Amino acid sequence: MATRVQVVPQISQETFDQVVKENIDDFDMTPEEAVADAAEQFKSQGVDLSNILLRPPPDGADGSEEDHPALVAIKEYMSLLSEPAASVESVVAVLKSIKTHCSEKPVKLLIGNNGGLAVLLAGCERYTTADAIADATLAGVTSAAFEALCALLFEQPDLAGPVQADCIATTEGETAKPTPEIIRLCGLIKVAATASDRAHALSIKAARYAVFMHESNRQAFVVEGLIELCLAAAEARPSSAEVVAQATMCLRSLTKDDDPRVPFGKGNEHTKMICTEYHGLDRLLKVVQACHAGDKPEPTAAAELFKTLSQLAMRDEYCKKIVDLGCLDYVLPALEAFAANETVAHAGCTLLRAVAGNDEVKRLIGARGGIALIIDTMNQQLRSEKVAEQGAAALAALLLKTPANATAVAAAGGPHVIVTVMHMHPDAVKLQRQACMAIRNCVVRNRELVDDVLGQGAEAVLNIALQKHKDCADEAKAALRDLGCKVELRERWTGKKNNLDGSVKSAHD
Repeated sequence: MATRVQVVPQISQETFDQVVKENIDDFDMTPEEAVADAAEQFKSQGVDLSNILLRPPPDGADGSEEDHPALVAIKEYMSLLSEPAASVESVVAVLKSIKTHCSEKPVKLLIGNNGGLAVLLAGCERYTTADAIADATLAGVTSAAFEALCALLFEQPDLAGPVQADCIATTEGETAKPTPEIIRLCGLIKVAATASDRAHALSIKAARYAVFMHESNRQAFVVEGLIELCLAAAEARPSSAEVVAQATMCLRSLTKDDDPRVPFGKGNEHTKMICTEYHGLDRLLKVVQACHAGDKPEPTAAAELFKTLSQLAMRDEYCKKIVDLGCLDYVLPALEAFAANETVAHAGCTLLRAVAGNDEVKRLIGARGGIALIIDTMNQQLRSEKVAEQGAAALAALLLKTPANATAVAAAGGPHVIVTVMHMHPDAVKLQRQACMAIRNCVVRNRELVDDVLGQGAEAVLNIALQKHKDCADEAKAALRDLGCKVELRERWTGKKNNLDGSVKSAHD
C-alpha cells in the first residue's frame, strides 16, 4: 500500500519578511510585534514556518543577511582556509560553530542559500589531501570538517543537486546525471579511504544525507559509483563499526523509493545492481564473517549488516543465496548473544523474516533452531513493539505451509508469547496483523495445536484486534475461523441478487 504524504504549505523567507515590513510600515507595530503577528497569521492558515527565521527583516538596503552569525562563521572559515598556517584550534572552533548553527533549520537554509556547501566541500578537500592525512595534528580538523558538512546536508539533499524532472517523469526516463557537488562528494569518499575511520565514515554519511528522499541524487550517485565505494569501504574496514554501519546504511538508502515529489524511482533496479553487477551479497557476507571473527561481534555493525541483507532479499533467489553463503551461521548466534539488545534483536528478526520467503530456507531455519531463538528473543523484548512485530512476522513466514515449524513453535511456547505481545501492544496495528497471521498459520495445517493456542487466550486477543483495527480484520477473521471460533464471515458482493450495500434488489432493479 502506498504511503500517503501530507503536503504542508510553506513560504519563503522573503514572503515572511514582506509581511513583517507591512506590519511595521502600515500598522506602526514594533519589530517584535510585527514578527509575532505575521507568524500568527501564517500559522492560522496552516503554513509550516519551520524554515523561517522569526526575526525582523535585515536593515541593509539589499535586505541581505551578511551580519548573521552563521554567515560570519562561514566567512571566517573561508578566510582560515586561505591561510596556510591557520591554527588547528581556530579552525576546529569555527567548524563547531557552523555545526551548531546548522542545528536550527532556518539558519541551515540560510547557510545553504548563501554558498555554504561549496565552502564546506572545499574545507573537506583541503583536509583530505595526502599531506593533511599524513599530519596527525590535523586528524581532529578533518573530522570536524566532515561533521559540519553532514550537519548542513542533513534534511537538505537539494543542495547537492536539484530534482531532474526529465529523468524521473516516466519509468523509462533517463538516469539522472551527477552534479558537480555529487562528483565532489564521491571524490571525498575516495580520498577519505586513506584517512581515519571517523573521516571515512563521515564522508559516506554526507553522501547518505544527500540521497535522502531525493530520487535524482540517488540515481546520480549510483552513476558516480557510490555502490562500489560503500562496498569497498565495508570490506576495507570491517573492524570499524562506524564505517561498516555508514556504508551499509548508505547502500540501503540507494534501494529506497521515498521521494514524494516523483512518480517513479529506481530503488528496485539499484537493489538488483547491488546483488548482481556488484556481487553485493557475496561481499557483504564476507564482511559479516570478518565482523564475527572475534569472540563477539560489535552489535551496531551486526545490526546494520542484517538490516541491509534483509533489504536486499527482495527476490526468492536472493533469499536462497544469502542463506547459502552462510548467513544463518552468524544471525542465529547473534540473536542468542544479543537477545537483550533491541537493535540487534530487531535486525536479526527482520533478516530471518526476509529470507523465510523461500520455502527451503523456512525448513532450514526450523532445523537449525531458529524458531526457538526468535521466540526467546521476543520473550526478552516484550516491551519492544518493533521487535515483537518483526518476530511475529518472522514466525508467520516460517509457519506458512510448513507443519514441522508449527510443531516447533508450539513446543517453544510460541503461542503464549504471541498472545502476550498482542495484549501488551493493542494499538500496534502492524504487530496485530502479523500476530494474527502467525496464529492462523500455526493451526491451519496442525489441527492438534488448536486447543493449545486457544488455551493461551488467542480468541480474546483476536476479537480485540478485529474490533479495534480494520486493517487486520481479514487476518483476525481467518485466524478465528481456523481456530473454530465464532466469527461473522460476510460474502463479498458477487454482482448477483444483492446491491453493494447488502440490500436485496427489488423486482424493478
